[in-house]
Amino acid sequence: TKVTPWCTIFLVAGALTAHTLVLYGNLTTSRMLGSVGQSTQGWSNVGMQLAGSLLEDLEPAMATTATYLTSSIEVVEQIQKSTDVVLTMSGSTTDSALEHINKVASNMTGVEDIKAQVMDAIRTVVHHLMDKITPLINKFLELMRPALDKMQEWLTTFGGKIQAHLEEFGATMDKAQKMFDQVMAQASPAAGLNADVMVYNTFTLFDSDNSGEVQAGDLQEVSGIFGIPALSGDKPKQLVKKYDADGGGGLDEEEFANFVEDPAIPGIMAVVLRKYAKTLATIGGQVKAAKKRDEVAVATVNYLTLVCAKNHTRVEWIAQAFTNGSLPLKFTSSVLKELAQNQDNPNAMGSVDVGADVVGAMLELGPDHIVKMMKLVGSAAWWDSEGFDVDEMPSTLASLAGWLAASDTGKQVLEDGLGLDDGGSKDDLVSAAYRVGKEQSRKFSSDKAGGHAEDAAALYASQCAQVLRDRLLGGTAAAAAGRDEEGASAIKGGKMALPATLEFARWLSFNATSTSNLRNNEAAEYMGTTSSALQAFATEVNGMVSKTQNLLNLISTYASPHGVDRLVNQSLEFVKDATEDVVIVCEDYVDSRFAALECELNIGTCNATLASPDWVKHGIQDLNLELTGAFAFITDTLHDLKVVLPPALKNMKYARKEVTSLSHGLSSVMTVLGLKAPPLFAQLSEIVKTVWVAYYVLFFTLTVAMLLYGFWASGWFGGPQVHDDDGGYQAPTGVVGRLRAVRGACCACFSKCGDTALCFWSAIILMEILVLVLFLITIAVCILGGVKAFLAAGCSQVYILGDNTICTTAMVMLRTFLKTFDVGGVDVSDLCTTEKLMTCQVIKEEAMAGLLLAIFGA
Repeated sequence: TKVTPWCTIFLVAGALTAHTLVLYGNLTTSRMLGSVGQSTQGWSNVGMQLAGSLLEDLEPAMATTATYLTSSIEVVEQIQKSTDVVLTMSGSTTDSALEHINKVASNMTGVEDIKAQVMDAIRTVVHHLMDKITPLINKFLELMRPALDKMQEWLTTFGGKIQAHLEEFGATMDKAQKMFDQVMAQASPAAGLNADVMVYNTFTLFDSDNSGEVQAGDLQEVSGIFGIPALSGDKPKQLVKKYDADGGGGLDEEEFANFVEDPAIPGIMAVVLRKYAKTLATIGGQVKAAKKRDEVAVATVNYLTLVCAKNHTRVEWIAQAFTNGSLPLKFTSSVLKELAQNQDNPNAMGSVDVGADVVGAMLELGPDHIVKMMKLVGSAAWWDSEGFDVDEMPSTLASLAGWLAASDTGKQVLEDGLGLDDGGSKDDLVSAAYRVGKEQSRKFSSDKAGGHAEDAAALYASQCAQVLRDRLLGGTAAAAAGRDEEGASAIKGGKMALPATLEFARWLSFNATSTSNLRNNEAAEYMGTTSSALQAFATEVNGMVSKTQNLLNLISTYASPHGVDRLVNQSLEFVKDATEDVVIVCEDYVDSRFAALECELNIGTCNATLASPDWVKHGIQDLNLELTGAFAFITDTLHDLKVVLPPALKNMKYARKEVTSLSHGLSSVMTVLGLKAPPLFAQLSEIVKTVWVAYYVLFFTLTVAMLLYGFWASGWFGGPQVHDDDGGYQAPTGVVGRLRAVRGACCACFSKCGDTALCFWSAIILMEILVLVLFLITIAVCILGGVKAFLAAGCSQVYILGDNTICTTAMVMLRTFLKTFDVGGVDVSDLCTTEKLMTCQVIKEEAMAGLLLAIFGA
């Protein structure tokens, strides 16, 4: 009899519904993973463009502004010197005219007419002299105006509002990148497979003294250099003892490979290699951005300090370039000087004596060229011309002598370059080099001071010139007021590098950047993540903003709109009114001299007060002359600028380094993110989709088969019928007979049994094994749901990642901050949606919707 299997129908309908919910929920997860992959690509594009814009927009603007300010200091000094010349010559001309009148005083008639003639002559001379200052004032404004306009723009772009936006954006990038890293670390199939490459590339970084093995002292040094607290204190000794299999006191490469897997220092190789790569990338950026000789020299020494212990071949390449004459001698000499001064740098990565290695390589390749370099480094005049501190010359020469005196060739270089006796011991040669430097710097400083004194004596020699100086400049020569060696160094040290030097810098930058990218990729492949857990863009953004704020605070008085206008007005007023002020003071001086002459010749009314020598010398200072105050531009404004601009330039250099560091750090991480994350998320998306579709097909087939079987077992589709068996039970005989009996018993419900309930429940019992599979799948779905819930919860406070309006506002702010910020030509108002930057919105909308369905269905 046919029976409708309602129980089976309801059971199958419920099972198919549950399976469909699980499939839909996990297909949503698959789509979410694909969208997150697109989001990683979008953030990679934004990060790369931001890094590029920093180098294309902000860094060149800072470099150009620094050039303007450096030239401005030079023009300020020229204006001050020219002012001294104008007042000196005006005073001399006045005294010369009065001296001539004294000689013909006995025949003098019509005093007022003669006085007018004298003043006309003085006025003509003063006008002629002041006309020579006018072009300098114009040049000063041409240099200062664009520099101040740019800094006025920065006062807005680095203001409190945009600063807060920048800091929030940096934190958002950190959050997004760390979220991606969390998934990548768990899902990357190749993580850890390149451990042998990592061991090879990090062993020399841990072997800081280049001894061939890693000792406890090396680990302590690594702890300080790379900031790893886990390697501080006594921990290095314990770890070395633990993994030093041969008891030699240090770890060879094989023992080191075991050491880096210790659970107390997880991921230590990636941390160190990434720190090394980031520093290398920063140096590459600095040397690429460098346009001045001293900047390239400092960056070159930083590069050598970083790579010397790790790759001696590159040291030899650079040594060859320094000694084959392809690079300018002044540049290579600057590098030699920087190497010597960097010898005791506490921030150097490793304890290898880099200078000794470089100088040793240069001695082998070209000792004659080192002689030429030593002659320059041994010249105090060269130090001063390059803007270096001459007082550092003795210690620098001593350091160089210590390296050179280690070989006979080096001793010969000291004799030829510094005139030292090559037969002395190393200590003797070091002491002799120090004495040479001391004597050179002392003599140069003395001659320079004497030169200043002679210049001062030559100026303002006449009495009228002194009156002009005292009345208009407050008693101090314009050029002497605020005389600052730091300003002089800024001018002299700002020499542009020659084309050959810049070509060398480009090669060095390419080498550093490509090596950094390679090491970052290796660390990413090893860890499955794009950066270290403690690396934070927000910190670097804050550092850049802080350094730039320090610069702007120094010069905000002049960079504000009111400050720029005031500087321009003072400059123009000086050009217009300074001549008149000089003439007014000269006229009062002439009046006093004529009063003395009238008293002497008893002509007219004798004014004994005005005729007094003391009045000429001191009393004129007390006169309430109606001066325009134009010379306040010289005594106040230019003096203040001469004090402010050198430290502003120094802060500008620090700010440029922060910009370069942020740009290259951002570029290296976002490059790896763009290369690794999108393919990985796409692969994960396909895997999830394939697995759950296969799951659904399998269980759909089994469930539908269960339904069909239920109908068949209930008499439908020619289901089993009752069979009479009159023959009774026949015992099987033999092995074959027994096997047939077993088969018949197992298949009875499919052929001879008419008990439909027995058939149904027999099949259900056979399906129980699938319940275990379903149970495991349920656990997996719930775990996946927990991960998605965790990611979604982590987004709750990161508004840029979840709100289109806030995200668009952030992109507009970036465009305001950096005019060249342009991601693939997409309008900033559409950038968040086009590049899928709202990662949290993607997770919430696409993951959370299917999450409940998947868990409920499971």
